[in-house]
Amino acid sequence: MPLLLVGCSDGDSSSADAQGNSKEPPPVTGTPNITDANDRSMPLDTYLLNPEQRETLDNAYAALVSDCMARFGFDYSVPQAEEQDSGDAPTTRTDGRFGLQSAEQAEQWGYHPVGGVTEEDDSPWVDEGQKLTAEMQTAERGSDDPKEKFGPGGQVINGETVPDQGCVGEARKKLTGSVDGSVGDPQTSTDLKLDTLVKAQQDSRTRAVFAKWSTCMKGKGFDYADPLKAGDDEQWAGTPQPTRQEIQVATADQECRAEHNVVGVWFAVDYAYQEQAVEQNAEALNEAKADIDAMLKASADELAG
Repeated sequence: MPLLLVGCSDGDSSSADAQGNSKEPPPVTGTPNITDANDRSMPLDTYLLNPEQRETLDNAYAALVSDCMARFGFDYSVPQAEEQDSGDAPTTRTDGRFGLQSAEQAEQWGYHPVGGVTEEDDSPWVDEGQKLTAEMQTAERGSDDPKEKFGPGGQVINGETVPDQGCVGEARKKLTGSVDGSVGDPQTSTDLKLDTLVKAQQDSRTRAVFAKWSTCMKGKGFDYADPLKAGDDEQWAGTPQPTRQEIQVATADQECRAEHNVVGVWFAVDYAYQEQAVEQNAEALNEAKADIDAMLKASADELAG
């Protein structure tokens, strides 16, 4: 994942952004000695969907779209995201936030997902083999114009009037209250998750432990500035199975992480930024939590009915 550079504090303890939020690096109250942070909660978790909640929402959305399409006489299933066992962070909101954290996986699969990558893994979506006709496309998204992602609907197909933005818009409206609603994590939560991720990675405390890790890696014969660059090395994307070199680098990565408590420091700094974000954006995040609760209730009602 590319890093966005963020401005550093000028040292003035009164510095703040346009909203009055402090720009000072937050204090770290405790640093755990860990190699894996996937089982640890983070402050923004409350305002983000967990995997189980996301599955519920996805299932409800798929059912709503399919039921809507059936009204127009079409047998249609929403393409589903294909589960891929990464062996790391499979059930938490961290989503690989701290990179690979499994020495066992590193020794067997390097930075590849468990089982390696097959041709079918090129896309995260399952191919249902459905070919949409112009009428199906109109029903699905309110327009059959290939240049228009969504349309206002209003067309009559098999005696039924197409809703605004088609069946997709109808499903969104039922789950979010708006045809333009995002079925997933609220934008505020998503933005803060990314913002704190970047700030924590660029924080001087994290960079310091990354530097120790880098020196450790050089001692093992590998030259990387930080763990992210090791995991994102373009060499690893070129083969369906991990190479010997990849496994050696990934194994060394885990050894150097453990030696210098990289995950513990990184997690503690990230946690502090998330705490600061929650405190400074309480009102917006409470609204985001209300949106999540409303979507989940609508999803549960749909699946129960």
